[in-house]
Formats: sequence, C-alpha cells, structure tokens
Amino acid sequence: MPAALITGAGRKAGIAAAVARKLAAAGWDVGLTCWRPYDRAAAWASSDDEPKQLAAELRALEVRVGLVEADLTDPGSARAVFDRLEPLAGPFNAIVLVHTHWEPGGVLDTRPEVLDQHLAVNVRANLLLIQEFAARLRAEDGRIVALTSDALDGEVAYGASKAALDRLVVAAARELGPRGIRANSVNPGANDTGWIPAPLRAEIEAATPLGRPSLPSDAAALVAFLLSPEGGWITGQVIRSNGGFS
Repeated sequence: MPAALITGAGRKAGIAAAVARKLAAAGWDVGLTCWRPYDRAAAWASSDDEPKQLAAELRALEVRVGLVEADLTDPGSARAVFDRLEPLAGPFNAIVLVHTHWEPGGVLDTRPEVLDQHLAVNVRANLLLIQEFAARLRAEDGRIVALTSDALDGEVAYGASKAALDRLVVAAARELGPRGIRANSVNPGANDTGWIPAPLRAEIEAATPLGRPSLPSDAAALVAFLLSPEGGWITGQVIRSNGGFS
C-alpha cells in the first residue's frame, strides 16, 4: 500500500487536507503534520479540532492515518515526525510539503527575525524533511512534491523563501534522481482556502482566463498525478497550476 507524509494539515479547507482526501480516496495511507499555534495566529478561521476531524474523515475511507503536531522550526522535528508517524502510516514512499509560514512585509519594512522565521519554516524544515525521507526510503521509487508561490511585492520574505524552496527541490531532483526519487514544486496560484476577501476575489477572477481562483482540489489533482505511475517521468520542475492567472 502506498503511503505519503503530508505536512501542514492544520485546516480542513487547506491544500494539505485536499491532497490527503485525494490520496486516501485512492487507497493511500497518510501521515499528517500540523502546528496549531500558527493556525491560531493566522488571519483565516480555524478551530483547534480540525486536524483530528480530518484524520477521522480519512480513516472512514479505511486507510491508515497518523497525525502529529510538530513545530518545524525545531531542527530535530523532521526525525521526530518520521519516528512518530512511520509506525502509524508508513513507511512513506512520498512526501508532500504543504506547510508554510507567511507574514506580509516589503523590502523596506521586513525585519530580520521575520525573514529568519520564513527561512526556518519554508526552507530549512523542508531540507531536513527531504533528507530524512531520502535516508529512510525503502522503495526504488520515491516522490517529493512541495507547494510553492511566486508571491513577491509586499511579501518579500515569503516570496524569497519560496524561491529558495524551488531551488532546493530542483537540486533534490538532480541529486536524488539516480536513486529513483522524483521531486517537483507545484505553484497553485491564488488558492481559495478561505482567505480571499471579496475585492481581491474580483481582481483574481478578472486576471484569470478561466474566471475563478484556484481551488485546493485543483492542486490536489496535480499532486496526485505527480505521485502516480503516470507522473513518474516528471521531475525537477516548478509547475504552475493557476488557471492562467497573470
């Protein structure tokens, strides 16, 4: 049975939850991480029991599900996540990196500690998770997918950290390819996970040829394809899945 570790599954309306549903419906076992202090501090609404509700929903599909809360700013968290989740839902032959840290701020007003936090969560944690995944992989076919963004103006720390994540993923594809590990980034565009206010929604719809924001299910469909046998020839790519938004 295939098994995937999916990070950032703190909200039932999020991309991680959509990926988990998509994979579980296809028979994948799933390990989930969340970090509730970040979700509580974010602008979007989220209740504390959402991760547990998601896990229960997935178990109803008769797959194995593990859930842990993990502060990924801790360099020791990657090993701890695998140690705790592998007995519940692993061993994993795919990892989907959805967790993120986001704070607004431009070039002139981004504080050093804000940049450091973005790099710790969006870059260093992903590097350590990829290292742990590669070290433990037992199969000859491993898949890595990271969720990225091309945000920049007014989000300079976030955008810079996601650009660094893209380079990390491409490097992983090149270095780990001889071991059968494929690695790709998915840019889901402006994704409607409950945060888009009405005026911005109108702007996004006008700038998108298909006339709507991206949905979590759109990203999940692409991730599922990249993890499938049919997606096995795709690696080292940063793929935009945004309905043509520009």
